[in-house]
Amino acid sequence: MGHTFLRLNATTSGERHRMIELAKDAIAASGGWILDFTMFSNVSICFNFELPFNAVARLRDALAAIELRLSEASTQAFEEFAGKTEQGDPPAELKASLQITFIHLEPDLRIPVPMIPG
Repeated sequence: MGHTFLRLNATTSGERHRMIELAKDAIAASGGWILDFTMFSNVSICFNFELPFNAVARLRDALAAIELRLSEASTQAFEEFAGKTEQGDPPAELKASLQITFIHLEPDLRIPVPMIPG
């Protein structure tokens, strides 16, 4: 089947810190493990993770249980991966990302950058 990557995008109006914890818990409950993440101010977060290929349905259900609204492309990706599981010999592990955009009225989060000596 070659290199396989599951790219997920979602939005939420839920409180940012709580939603980050719920997303982390959903990934872990699916048997996944987070490799790294990137925060984009208080606007977005992107998790990069791996999970067993046979855990895609568990991930879909875990994400559906929290206040995330998956994009149409993400919903289609879940359907495609479910079809691949039924077709034959999928890889044992799957690389994936989950990008969440936070919908809120807060101002941008400002983080001062320390000065570099020299």
